[in-house]
Amino acid sequence: MKIGSKGTIRRQQILDEATTLFADHGYGGASIRVIARACGITEAAIYRHFDGKTHLYEEVIRAKAAEHDIAGHLAARSGRGGMEDVLRSVAEHILALAAKDPELMRLMFNSSLGQGSVADVLFAEIRLPYIRFVAEELRRRIAAGEVRDVDPMITARCFVGMVMDCALNIGVWEKLTDREFQADDVVCNNVPIFARGLEAPAVHRDGGQTGSER
Repeated sequence: MKIGSKGTIRRQQILDEATTLFADHGYGGASIRVIARACGITEAAIYRHFDGKTHLYEEVIRAKAAEHDIAGHLAARSGRGGMEDVLRSVAEHILALAAKDPELMRLMFNSSLGQGSVADVLFAEIRLPYIRFVAEELRRRIAAGEVRDVDPMITARCFVGMVMDCALNIGVWEKLTDREFQADDVVCNNVPIFARGLEAPAVHRDGGQTGSER
């Protein structure tokens, strides 16, 4: 059954209120009753648009992912520069996303200990596009001899996880260290370290490897 314009507006209102409540209280702390009260409607009205709380939460995350089009942004960066450039662009985008959409960061932070479909949809919609992009860049550059032979998915997941942790917890760092950290601090310090660890061993003109890699 098609939803009319009033139904579309109501559905968006539910998504907006649910987004705020899930971000502030986590999946477990935001009930359908509380969301309905925030919208000024009955619980039954929510079920006319969503199958249940899990479906509503999944649609909140999908709406966030569509708003930011992470995969589309990354696709435009494919094949550009060296591996350090790739990692820098990914780190900068994650940290910019955190600054632009703190509500999304709260959704991720409050769901970081969750399991099942709630955690799965966040991983698939927000983290996985970054991981797949970095992994594909690694595969291409390993084949070209630019990057040492590593497991692309494990390496990509570790890098994205490191930057995501920075994005989610940078405020905590400041409280513990009495220092104001900026996104640029994270990029300038961590990206070159990670990139240099991925560099393929230097090769002499005669084909022999240098240093300890020989």
